[in-house]
Amino acid sequence: MVRRSTDPDLTAFDKKVLPSLEEWGWYVISVADEPPFSYSIGLFEHFGHPEIIMFGLDSKRSHGIINDAGRRIREGHKYTAGGRYSDLLKDYVCEFRLVNRTRYDGYLNYALHYYRGSTFPAMQLIWPDKQGRFPWDSSFEERFKADQPLLTEPKGHDAIRQ
Repeated sequence: MVRRSTDPDLTAFDKKVLPSLEEWGWYVISVADEPPFSYSIGLFEHFGHPEIIMFGLDSKRSHGIINDAGRRIREGHKYTAGGRYSDLLKDYVCEFRLVNRTRYDGYLNYALHYYRGSTFPAMQLIWPDKQGRFPWDSSFEERFKADQPLLTEPKGHDAIRQ
């Protein structure tokens, strides 16, 4: 059972987030760590879609990309682990990878609070360098490697497990 805006034990942050999440079906949180990251809350609860986390872009840009994905998901689109998509980041193809649940803590903290545990799936939206190479490619630009810590499942384990 997820948290609701009518729960009696809400924090000040819950009171800010939950009404918007309930109205729109998801909420995006941006974290100003190094590297910065943003993630969704509510996509799984409202649309049966894994939550999305994205690293390394400024919060305005990553927030907008996840919101664009949320709108498409609300309209019935599904992004899949291992799938590559050109509809989210202008002029680039991005890839989704399933996040290993052991990596949620420290990154998807409010989602863990909202879902009352790690019972939800999440996918990392991974962007390529300017030559279209991904962080796991040997020729990926070294200067971008620290921008996208990979929280993903080991290769071959990208199926969504409910």
